[in-house]
Amino acid sequence: MEIKALSVSQVNNYIKRLLTSDPILYNIYVKGELSNVKLHSSGHMYFTLKDGHSKIPCVMFKSNCEKLETIPEDGDNIIAKGYISLYERDGQYQLYVNEIDMIGIGDLYIAFQQLKNKLEKEGLFEPLKKKNLPLIPRKIGIITSPTGAAIRDILSVIKRRFPKVDLHIFPVSVQGQDAVPSIVKAIKMCNTLKDMEVIILGRGGGSIEELWAFNEEAVARAIHGSEVPIISAVGHETDFTIADFVADLRAPTPSAAGELAVPRQVDVVTTLKALNRRLLFAANKKITEERQRLNIVENNYYFKYPLNFIYDEKQHLDNLYKSLLKVVNQRKLQHREKLEATVERLNSLSPLSVFSRGYAVATTEAGKVIKSITDVNKDEEIKVNLLDGMIDAKVISLTKEDKSLEKNVL
Repeated sequence: MEIKALSVSQVNNYIKRLLTSDPILYNIYVKGELSNVKLHSSGHMYFTLKDGHSKIPCVMFKSNCEKLETIPEDGDNIIAKGYISLYERDGQYQLYVNEIDMIGIGDLYIAFQQLKNKLEKEGLFEPLKKKNLPLIPRKIGIITSPTGAAIRDILSVIKRRFPKVDLHIFPVSVQGQDAVPSIVKAIKMCNTLKDMEVIILGRGGGSIEELWAFNEEAVARAIHGSEVPIISAVGHETDFTIADFVADLRAPTPSAAGELAVPRQVDVVTTLKALNRRLLFAANKKITEERQRLNIVENNYYFKYPLNFIYDEKQHLDNLYKSLLKVVNQRKLQHREKLEATVERLNSLSPLSVFSRGYAVATTEAGKVIKSITDVNKDEEIKVNLLDGMIDAKVISLTKEDKSLEKNVL
């Protein structure tokens, strides 16, 4: 008896017709939390709708995406309207979404934001606290799943760029119940190894649930407490985890982490050669300049005849001394002439000059200058001051005369 077998395509096509002909599944509303939202370059949007127990893959085509006021994000709670059908190539059923209504934020998203805000307030994300990576690390620790694509990508990039670096792989679980303790343990172990200079913590892409181990507080604190700088390479470029914020450097992909961890060996060699050429050029230039300066000194007249230099300097010093002495003498002469002129003026104004012309000054015994006959009395003793001395005298008589019209010769 010949068995009539259906091809895989026939089975998938039959199931698809069953799904699309079901009146309940053809126009259905599904409520759940968004996860792993991806907006494709074609304009289509792919995401997962989940609840606490199950999940369903979804697709929303460009024409319907353009009707959305805002693009939903991971963690959003929505009601999706659409129909269930089968993607025949992969044999996977999915929800084809026509409309989306927002109803709130999912539990995982809330937990993510709460922990992010908490750690940010504690300063775990501070840029000033992040450690710098060495230019050429000697030893790198890689913490990831030993069987995933991430380890292959990291190893491939590092070995291609700088094959001589010492790599140490620390296999861990990257999702599930064992993920958090194994990651924390691996970070601590890396810090105990001598000369460990960089740690790469990575895994491939996935939904928010699959990446959740890297959103746990224990992992974040282990990263922050590491004395060795850590590169976080979790998920794809659009995926962000708490580990990315705490790490010293975030790589958008595991491959990019390899590029950030080590330079290209050919670039290092090229740079070293260029620096060596610059160093040699600078050294030769300096030697040439100093040799030229030495030649100038050696050919200098005074270098050949040092005694002449001493003689010339002595002659210069003598000339300066003579010039200084001349200036001093001129100043002395000027000041002497000025002083003599001043003395002459003072002498002309001095009362002694009046005495030299035969005049005298008469005073009473009390020293009062006698200006009028009314200032003394008959028989009063007075003093007469002359140029060369003083005469004691006595008033014998007083005779008044009118001399108001005479000029004072003084």
